[in-house]
Amino acid sequence: MTTFTENLEKLAELQKPALEPARQLFGATVEAFEQIARKNYALYGDVLEFAVSQAKLSVDVNEPKELFERQVASGKDFAELLSKRANEYVELGQEFQGTATNIFSKEFVEPVKKAATKKAA
Repeated sequence: MTTFTENLEKLAELQKPALEPARQLFGATVEAFEQIARKNYALYGDVLEFAVSQAKLSVDVNEPKELFERQVASGKDFAELLSKRANEYVELGQEFQGTATNIFSKEFVEPVKKAATKKAA
């Protein structure tokens, strides 16, 4: 007769293969979260730099035409930087999607295909 502890150990061993895909996906999710948080931090720094530079322009430049031209140029540079940042977010999303797809395929699709092939044979 098996003890309660032995039964729990057997149950844990049986659950490991079923929980492994979730563990792998969680690891990829944590990594993606960290990368997004770091990208957000960099983006907030960019916004701060732009806001401070715009505020300083109104103090440093006396001529309205020059102020306008410098604000437009600075705004254009900032828009380009935001576009670059947006592309980085898209790349990160695609990377995470690829990782999740690989985990799902490896852990769910391939075993089902193998089982179906064995049954058919």
